[in-house]
Amino acid sequence: MTDQEKVPAVLHGAFCVLQAVGEAGPAGANVAEVQVRTGLNQRTAYRHLSSLRALGMVTQAGERSRYRLGPTIAGLAQNTSDQREFLRRAQMFCEELAEGSREPVHVTVCDQGTAVTVATASRSSPVSEKSPPIVPGSRRPLHASASGKVFIAYNRSALEAYSVRPLERFTEHTLTDLRDLERECLRVRRQGFAEDRQEYALGITCVAVPVIGVGGRAVGALTVSTKSAVMSGPRRAELLRALKPAAKGFSAAIGGESGA
Repeated sequence: MTDQEKVPAVLHGAFCVLQAVGEAGPAGANVAEVQVRTGLNQRTAYRHLSSLRALGMVTQAGERSRYRLGPTIAGLAQNTSDQREFLRRAQMFCEELAEGSREPVHVTVCDQGTAVTVATASRSSPVSEKSPPIVPGSRRPLHASASGKVFIAYNRSALEAYSVRPLERFTEHTLTDLRDLERECLRVRRQGFAEDRQEYALGITCVAVPVIGVGGRAVGALTVSTKSAVMSGPRRAELLRALKPAAKGFSAAIGGESGA
């Protein structure tokens, strides 16, 4: 059975009607035209149109008998555009920072309580053979990663989620006490960046800065990883001189706040 065959008939029918209305363009389509495009009978086509109209996915055009795409679809299309722009910018900033730092750089977003990588670039060898690879789709726990701490520090709900579950230990350096994590988050907010001090993998240190969206929320994090057990103060300062302006530019480019 193909994936399409697994789709419920009613859902498939609604999608076909929605696609037919979309293909009709700004002028819209009437029920008869939808029937021709979809092969559905009049009653079924009209039922789908009524349901889609109630959801805001189609709206009636100038003539009440014609339908075109509604505001809900426009909103989804805008969200898709915004997401594509975020990913495009993420890859661009990764490339620029990797070129300058000669270290692996990645951008993460917060998803289901983890920091998930959505873009990455490197001008050197992988961080470590012992560390899980940093590739699009890879995940890191929030409390044991630099980018994850950014999300916890700037999004209160993320920190609250940690109050109801134990903090998993990955190395001897992992923060496993909630009070320590809370203090760490206060430090992140105060200094404007977060660090991973061998907390997820031994021999790996990272520094991350927030990409700030509307309302002061961290919608992403720019992170540089190094193959050093200890990141020296001068090296951290050097990386932050590149990371912070990049994050501000990233934030401004996606319509968020330009300051952390």
